[in-house]
Amino acid sequence: MKRLIPVFLVITLVFSGCSASVSRQKVTSSMFYPTFEDEEITAEVEDLALADLKKTTEGEFLYEDICFEVDDVSVDEDLGLYAEAAGAFCVTDKSVLYSKNIYSKVYPASTTKLLTCLTAFKYGDLDAKYTVREDNCGVTTPGAQLCGFKMGDTFTLEQLLYCLMIYSGNDAAVAVAECVCGDEKSFVAKMNEEAQKIGAKDTHMSNTNGLHALDHYTTPFDIYLIFNECLKNKRLTEIISTKSYTCEYRDLHGVPKTLEMTATNLYFAGKKKAPEGITVLSGKTGMTVAAGYCLIILSQNEDNGKQYITCVFKSTSYDNLYADMNQLLNLCK
Repeated sequence: MKRLIPVFLVITLVFSGCSASVSRQKVTSSMFYPTFEDEEITAEVEDLALADLKKTTEGEFLYEDICFEVDDVSVDEDLGLYAEAAGAFCVTDKSVLYSKNIYSKVYPASTTKLLTCLTAFKYGDLDAKYTVREDNCGVTTPGAQLCGFKMGDTFTLEQLLYCLMIYSGNDAAVAVAECVCGDEKSFVAKMNEEAQKIGAKDTHMSNTNGLHALDHYTTPFDIYLIFNECLKNKRLTEIISTKSYTCEYRDLHGVPKTLEMTATNLYFAGKKKAPEGITVLSGKTGMTVAAGYCLIILSQNEDNGKQYITCVFKSTSYDNLYADMNQLLNLCK
């Protein structure tokens, strides 16, 4: 059984940020992701999801881009991964280096935000102004990753997207939706439309940030497609490739404020090191109790310039997540 995976064009990556201002608040990658109680997936939800998955994996999807084939079978070569699903693809050679359960249903956690960002780019104006309606944009999930927005804070959509992709702010995700569509529900509908358009047929999002919900799911293959689509947009790629960011904005009273943040990607934060000869260029992290530890990245072999997309879903800890990813990156050397 085979499926076709699209390959994106080679992209020039530009790393960007903005300067400091008057009053400073600092957030760091050590504050990371939401922790909350897991929920069991009901048999009914599982059966429906698996039925839909069977329909899609029994056929072949054709895309406008150049494609390569992947067997719908795990090719785990005793890598000893902690993750339940993973993949490694050379986008330069259009070849598959590794595939493990890439069509299996998973919870995406904050990798959801790739689709949020992609949808915002299509329907929003980067210069549009947004004023926060309530503290933390109404996100109250215990332990959720937050930028700490306050009611009356004013940002541009572009600033919100940096907060979304670099620091993975769950409040930023809601703000993006409200800035573009007026409310999160309408924006999520557009997210699901976009997923279907690009071939991510086994994806259904129920929110913009990836906080856990039973009807919020995807597959590693679909997240690959969504990430691939993001990388076609140079400006979007610049944002998700940025290592740190200083956001200048104004509060309810018009007082200038700054919010400094570092990437949740531990390769970017300098807390984890990729194998020698491999440079991590871009990517998105994610974690919830139900989703486990997730990461998808774009990397490049320093010797031959070849580029790779590698993904890990539902690993068992931060350390194991990056150990799993480095196992995949070793295949790219």
